Amino acid sequence: MEQSLVLKEEEITLSVADVRKHIAPNATEKELFMFLNIARSYGLNPFKREIHFVKYGNAPGSIIVGYETYLKRAERTSLLDGWSVKVLDKGKDTERAEITIHRKDQGTPFVWEVFRSEFDKGQSTWKAMPQFMLKKVAIAQGFRLAFPLEMGGMPYIPEEISSGGSEQLPMDEGPPPEPTKVKELIKPKPKKPSKEEFDFIASCLKAKEVLGDKTYYTILGVHGYEHSTDIPKTAQDAVMEDLRIEAKKIGEAKKKEA
Repeated sequence: MEQSLVLKEEEITLSVADVRKHIAPNATEKELFMFLNIARSYGLNPFKREIHFVKYGNAPGSIIVGYETYLKRAERTSLLDGWSVKVLDKGKDTERAEITIHRKDQGTPFVWEVFRSEFDKGQSTWKAMPQFMLKKVAIAQGFRLAFPLEMGGMPYIPEEISSGGSEQLPMDEGPPPEPTKVKELIKPKPKKPSKEEFDFIASCLKAKEVLGDKTYYTILGVHGYEHSTDIPKTAQDAVMEDLRIEAKKIGEAKKKEA
């Protein structure tokens, strides 16, 4: 049966052919499949500009959403109790956007910071309206983290993708592989972690004790991981650096209180 996207409120059904013709003319079959299923899973309507497909040349395509999509989803939960976003240290190396989100079911507001140096790669839009662009990134990341059950796993906004994000779709690798044989389904025994892997996991656990569960898992989530065992060696230094920075802030705050 052909894949299709049913937009219930508008009583519209989009077939693969419709999406290829009007929305993603240069997408591969795999990219079309991903686009349709992500849109259907999250109830995103391309005609309301809630979800987009972007592709340049033969590079892998990207599925993105507008930042307003996160705001609408948060409102729909009936749990949003106000939010604000502001830019701090304008013109300095530490220039950043800080978003504060209040939920009716939580006593403490959720606060998240996004640094301009991590996302501004000198594109024309960042030069023309840097504060607006920075605020959009803070809004997208903040609401994804503050409402993980409703928005966790949703596509990124373009400002995150252009900064070198990892939301590109996989390249079309040709015909599907041969059916897996029964013997190949038998999983090998788990590999014993190396000393380096063990030391990294131990360091993460120590950081978790200092930071607390919420801050610790938030930092891991920003990097796209749920647990320390999921983090590949190539990303371990970056994750650990963020954990150390946050732990240092907590340590300095405790010294001031003392």
